[in-house]
Amino acid sequence: MAGRRALGLDGYKAPAEDAGRDAKCIGHLSHGAIEALAYIEDAVRPGIASPDAERVIATMKPIAHSRRARAPESGHTRPTLRLPLAILIALIALIAALATPFCLANAMETKAIGRFGFDGVYTMVCSPSTAMVGVATELPDVQVIDGRTGRPVVAFREVAGRPVFSLDERALIVPGRLQVGDYISLWDIESGQETRRLQGRGVRLTPSPDGDTIAGVIQAHDADDEPVPGYGDIALWSVAAARRVAVLGSHRWVRHLAFNPDGGTLASCGDDDAVRLWDVAGRREIATLVGHTGGVKCVAFSPDGAILASGSEDATVKLWDVGARREIATLAGHAGAVRCVAFSADGGALASGSDDTMVRVWDVASARETAALTGHDYGVVMVAFRPVDGALLSGNALPSVGGWDAAGDTIRVWDVPSQRQVDSFGPPAVHVADIMFSPDGQTIVSSAAGEALLWDVATGRRVGAITAARGWVSHPTFSPDGEILAAEGSVGITLWDVATRSLAATLPGNGRPAFTPDGAILAVGSRDRVVTLWDVASLERVATLVAHADTSHTLAFSPDGSVLAGGSHNGIRGPPNTVWLWDVARALDAASAIGPDVPLMADFARWHGHRDMVLDVEFSPDGRLLASGGRDMTSRLWDVAASREVAVLDAPYRARGIAFHPDGRTLASVGNGGHVELWDVGSRRHIGTLAGSDRGFPHAIGFSPDGTLLATGDRGVFLWGIGDSPGEPPTAVDPQGKTGSTWAQVKRAGPTPGGTAFLPNYPNPFNPETWVPFDLSESANITVSVYDAEGHAVRRLDLGWRPAGAYRARDRAAHWDGRNQQGEVVSSGVYFVELIAGGRRITRRIVLRK
Repeated sequence: MAGRRALGLDGYKAPAEDAGRDAKCIGHLSHGAIEALAYIEDAVRPGIASPDAERVIATMKPIAHSRRARAPESGHTRPTLRLPLAILIALIALIAALATPFCLANAMETKAIGRFGFDGVYTMVCSPSTAMVGVATELPDVQVIDGRTGRPVVAFREVAGRPVFSLDERALIVPGRLQVGDYISLWDIESGQETRRLQGRGVRLTPSPDGDTIAGVIQAHDADDEPVPGYGDIALWSVAAARRVAVLGSHRWVRHLAFNPDGGTLASCGDDDAVRLWDVAGRREIATLVGHTGGVKCVAFSPDGAILASGSEDATVKLWDVGARREIATLAGHAGAVRCVAFSADGGALASGSDDTMVRVWDVASARETAALTGHDYGVVMVAFRPVDGALLSGNALPSVGGWDAAGDTIRVWDVPSQRQVDSFGPPAVHVADIMFSPDGQTIVSSAAGEALLWDVATGRRVGAITAARGWVSHPTFSPDGEILAAEGSVGITLWDVATRSLAATLPGNGRPAFTPDGAILAVGSRDRVVTLWDVASLERVATLVAHADTSHTLAFSPDGSVLAGGSHNGIRGPPNTVWLWDVARALDAASAIGPDVPLMADFARWHGHRDMVLDVEFSPDGRLLASGGRDMTSRLWDVAASREVAVLDAPYRARGIAFHPDGRTLASVGNGGHVELWDVGSRRHIGTLAGSDRGFPHAIGFSPDGTLLATGDRGVFLWGIGDSPGEPPTAVDPQGKTGSTWAQVKRAGPTPGGTAFLPNYPNPFNPETWVPFDLSESANITVSVYDAEGHAVRRLDLGWRPAGAYRARDRAAHWDGRNQQGEVVSSGVYFVELIAGGRRITRRIVLRK
């Protein structure tokens, strides 16, 4: 307990977040071995009527699902309204709801940035014993995984910057989020809770052996978004005092810090090609070590503190005699910048990792290379010797390429004497292809990486998996009674018993299956231009319909089961980009007369309008409209009775998935950018955007049967709550019985089309320049700031006052030429761009790749 007290892990409640911030989806249910716990964010204020009297009464409340990574609990109690005032507000709300149309929108863009799951990895760090590895992703998240098994331990969301473990390995120390506050956070690894905040934000954090001191680099902004005095200086924080206690000094762009074993000396390195030594007690610089010909990226003391190793952009490692303040040796061999160095437990060996993807091991006494380890696909950002057996752990960065995660394990374990890799593990790259609520709304099924996972909506825990003994499963679909799950598989269409998770039957076919509303018939598409109807009870074919095109990619029955709709995928051997409708009763009658195996021309409508393949179709709840989503970046509405197109809804992305709200008044579509576009069906107006992953390719979207939740699939399952009053936030209970809740304010806004949005930059990745488009719902003073992956300010673009409108073309969008504020070309890597529009702040991740 002494260690826990020293790190401030007891008796602390994190302060509440700024209640005025936009609510964000801060988590999701992740695939793989990771289980999730649910936290539900709620609105704290009721809606306010907009100037045109259309009240936005459906507020998107992001539902944060994570295994242990929770937002800080508020230490404040929630204010309650006096009864008469509450009744008055309720009556006003009721009158407004009855007098105005229902609008499922939050007109501002709500950026879903917190996730539970892995994405591109830009850095990682080992705990002192190498029992755990902290992986910093580009989301931004920090994932802690077991350094021996590779299994996930805990996740910390909305954390940007390099994390570091406390020396007792009970806490993770991370910078506070740049957009939120001026602090350093300590998170308890066992509980996943934030336990303490230290005043004054810092990066490049490293803990002292004294258990109380943390060294870092000051990085904070004042209320006007200007750097605070001392920005970039090296400073010391006290955990016990919960504040910054000393400022030592600085040199250009400090990259790394390290304490010597007794904590009396601090080493720093930076882009001025120098290594500096600081007397911690005296708060002063005591030496400058010069010799590198490029920026110095990393430093490490030997176990006895006598030798200091440094790695540089000049592709060398230097060894320094700390006492004599002189260079001992230069270790050459790498072909790229050296990002990390680490001594073995006995100090006899030194490992180095480089951008050249190589890990090299050196004998310290002779300054000779003893091993060159190959196998990483990307630059190595972590090396650490395992104290127990001397094995070497190394980790590489894992960029996202073209919106898809690069494949491969990022952490490798080496037996140094034999120069043999003995193990590897790393974060999985998972993309959810399908998602669906169970009929009772209590379970979500999602598919990714060849398996279908079942999630409990109330708790966020994974409650089951549908995995084929051989091959894969995809496109899971619940039967109307929720007892059967139909899915496409490598062996055909598989039917699963939901209760037992067992395989009940296999049918020929491929593509997304669809049940009739009564569950009696299952429609299955195929690549041989037919759609087959199966009797679910007898598993017999009852009709075969000609699809006219190579693939009927998506199928949907009308609410009364009388019409089956499908979308053509390519049209190599038939009409392309077409929506087809079949008369189910006519098809069944004809099949009963001539046989179920005879292909029938039973379609009664063929709708042309999409300019590219049709990706999804969905009937409105009353069956009067059919919505179709296409790769041509449109969703289209069709009048079923009149058999004609009635609306074209343009979006910035391909409409990969579409869904009607159960009341039929709102249509939601999801596309390549991870965004959810919301449309008012009656007026055909775009009424809002919910921002997702920025780089993902989500295919799936769906409302819960009662209309209170919206789920989207991307790199996990995102849940958005929908409500018309700010009720008490639900409480989630984890497997250990711990409870908690988080909440944030959701802004209510009028139906301004599109709202203020920060759109994906183009090109991305880029070299040497990029354009960042944005939309403004109202006039505002615009500032665009660029930060590196560690949160250092790189460039500030003051665009001045801009009127409301779309700023998407190159002559209107924000332009960054890839240079810092001093006009110097910046290096390759991940950067974060923040748009400040009036009181709004929106952040995006961009990649510069040379």
